[in-house]
Amino acid sequence: MVSLSVTTTISPVSSLKKLLTSQPIRELTLTAPTPKAPIERLPTHVILEIGRQSSLRDVLYLGLCSRRLRKLLATILYSTVELKTNKHCKTTLIALSKHPEITQHIRRLIIRPNSLEWTNPGDEMNEDQVATLIASMAGQLRNLEAFEWDGMDMPHNELWAALRTPCRYLKRISTSIGEDTLDPSSSLWDFNDLRQISLTVKCRSLDWLAEGLPKTEKLPRKFWAMLLERCPRLEELTIGGSAPSPRIFDIRLVTAGRWPRLHSITLGDMVLISPSKGDEQARKDRAAFMAFLAAHPTLRSIHLQHAGGSATFPSKFILPSNALPNVTSFGGPLKLIKTLPNPQRLQHLTLTCLHHTASSFPPTFAVLHELKALTSLNLWIDLSFGSGGSFAFSGRTSGENLRGHQKFDDAQVLRSLFASRPSLKHLEVSCFTRPTFSIREFSRVLQTAPNLESFELTKVHKSNEEEMTRSAARIVNENPNIKKFTVRTTQDSWFSPAKGRVKQLGVYEVLGYTSHIPFFDGALPTSIPVTSAAPALLACEWGQKNITGKEYSRYFVHFLVPKEKENTSFGRHPHSLSLSRIYSHTSPSELQNEPNLIQSWHPSRSSSNASSFLKRSRRASCSVVGSITNAVVTMASPRSSMSSASGSHRSVTWADQGLGRSGSGSTTGSGRRALSPETQSTIEEDYVLV
Repeated sequence: MVSLSVTTTISPVSSLKKLLTSQPIRELTLTAPTPKAPIERLPTHVILEIGRQSSLRDVLYLGLCSRRLRKLLATILYSTVELKTNKHCKTTLIALSKHPEITQHIRRLIIRPNSLEWTNPGDEMNEDQVATLIASMAGQLRNLEAFEWDGMDMPHNELWAALRTPCRYLKRISTSIGEDTLDPSSSLWDFNDLRQISLTVKCRSLDWLAEGLPKTEKLPRKFWAMLLERCPRLEELTIGGSAPSPRIFDIRLVTAGRWPRLHSITLGDMVLISPSKGDEQARKDRAAFMAFLAAHPTLRSIHLQHAGGSATFPSKFILPSNALPNVTSFGGPLKLIKTLPNPQRLQHLTLTCLHHTASSFPPTFAVLHELKALTSLNLWIDLSFGSGGSFAFSGRTSGENLRGHQKFDDAQVLRSLFASRPSLKHLEVSCFTRPTFSIREFSRVLQTAPNLESFELTKVHKSNEEEMTRSAARIVNENPNIKKFTVRTTQDSWFSPAKGRVKQLGVYEVLGYTSHIPFFDGALPTSIPVTSAAPALLACEWGQKNITGKEYSRYFVHFLVPKEKENTSFGRHPHSLSLSRIYSHTSPSELQNEPNLIQSWHPSRSSSNASSFLKRSRRASCSVVGSITNAVVTMASPRSSMSSASGSHRSVTWADQGLGRSGSGSTTGSGRRALSPETQSTIEEDYVLV
């Protein structure tokens, strides 16, 4: 038997070489866990209090820091949800029904199907389908406190029946009234102990005016029983709509109510006085309304939306001087302001009647001069009246001259407005003149209002108007006192205070210095000049292109440059920084049908700061369901904010006879979509955390 033995030896040279080239043995140590950020160690109630005391944009950024913060702050982010377009009324409700962990945080739900300002003719949807979808998810809305329906008609009874039982905290209800007959046995009238009740008449158009005023109708008895007998802690009451109203209800029974906590009342173009029953009954009705007002010293806001000179509404207040001691907000015709007890206390004023003649402005300016405490004004004007006139202005210089037929200075009217009340801090002007003043002219007028901090301008769109971002930059450069403003242009004129369909919308906020710019790492790229005279402008813009009509939207930061360094080109401005639209991998596909488009900003030369900014934006990952506006999560596309009424031009007989355009700008230049703007006088950010 042969045995085979194999012996191998390792060369000492190779062994030494291996030993010398091997890595040293490291000691085995236990790695300590990464310490939490200081804010992560705060108690839950402290984090929630920080969220309540912060702006919604700051709450959103804070929620992006960690999963724990996102979960804790969800109750604040989703406390108010508003759906403003038909698309989101369907897709967002479907998404919310699939995410009860989000739906449970909703405390206020606002639905606006078939909104006139954002719905093109022929694109209307079936409102009953939306109401049915809400009814099916009513069980998930267990923390709902306020529900507002703002469609063209009242929703069907199944919705109210579905909300009554599971939504035990529902104490604020608002609904619109359309052409359908009110159901006298509706479950809406079965709610108890409501804090807010609102029935608003919607107006589709003004075509019905050709047939005369509508007949007076009566509200269901069950409504009055609910209002007068089962809502003792009522705080806000709204009945009717702005004049002219297509439906008129007899609301005289409202004067029988006594609510110790009532602080806001809005009465539309309804019947408070019945002239058809004789002078004696009219006197009793008038006295009953005055007694009602005197019995509610807690009132802080009174808005009367009837037409000036209406025979079914009191023409003046007959009240003692100590009545209504807490009223600081009033809306109505000018002549009612003159008879209001202590009008010097007013801080917010809305003039509901149209200023459409030259003679309607001087009385208004005289009243404004007496309101020393006034800080906010809402005005509806039409500057298309004829040549010369009694108004001692130098002739029309704004817009087109219509071949010399119009001689009037629009800008001088606005200057006189600011001169009559120089202490104004907020102004809302709606002007449907065609042609009208330009935004450039309006910016120059604003220089006469050094105390103005915010404004909202609504006007008819002009094809030769300056690009929106350029106009916004001009306004800020010429008026450093302005902090927030909204510019809205409409596709056509409108003939009620509810304004018209939006053509372009821009919502802007001056961020101040670069340290306040969201998502920014601190130091700016070297291509951006940083001076105290060049703040940043956060812009949300939406619009329709003039030729194609295609919609566009963008959300970006625009760095304002000093006037001596203005860029006069109309191309992409080197100091505009687009914020990206951000999505989450867990977002349902039905939430948004738009592609994930991220706009890049390219400085004139490379910069690590710019690269850091883009990387940081991409890390802030979330899904878009709607938009967030201050304390509102708005489930909407860029279309936002107002209601409108349309109709053919006719003489407006219901207006009160006693009442009565050089800076830099830029565009992102890419034309791609970014985050949506909102409507409202505030900045929106299209994030919703899922």
